[in-house]
Amino acid sequence: MPRNVNATMKAALATDGFRMAHLIFLDIASGLYLTDYASDISYDSQTWQATAYLVEVGSPSESRDLRVNQLGVQFSGVGQAYQSIFQSNNWMNKQGKVFKLVMNDSGTIAGAPLLVFDGQITNWQFQESAGNSKVQVSLSSHWADFEKKQGRLTNNSSQQFYFSTDVGFQYAAHTVRDIKWGRK
Repeated sequence: MPRNVNATMKAALATDGFRMAHLIFLDIASGLYLTDYASDISYDSQTWQATAYLVEVGSPSESRDLRVNQLGVQFSGVGQAYQSIFQSNNWMNKQGKVFKLVMNDSGTIAGAPLLVFDGQITNWQFQESAGNSKVQVSLSSHWADFEKKQGRLTNNSSQQFYFSTDVGFQYAAHTVRDIKWGRK
């Protein structure tokens, strides 16, 4: 992913009073716009909500090889609010973006935030103990979609998932002979 650090960001990084922050976008629910900064941030016509729940953003790794790059985002102390969002089953392959930005000493964004990861949500894991609850969200690059099995199964339960009253594949599992296609 090409990176272009603009001159304003470079100048802010050369000073002593800058602070770094992440902007996290997860396209679930009605869109989660979160930041690990101490206060809300307005950027790109959105208010990115400061949250103490966001405790860790992984570092993206890149290579010239064709592979699935991954990045983890961890929330802690979340309780039922975030757990119910992910249990709604509307998260798979939804977009996730991670930006890094520089805040200058006056508290404004220096230049444009840098997009460090753009992918899709591929997994989440909820861990709960007596004193803590964590949600680990896994983001993967767009190459992750190529590993997905394509098509639909030709069995009754798969068909009824999409068409609940259709029993066209009711006896498909009982067909034992191979159907030959093409020339002999």
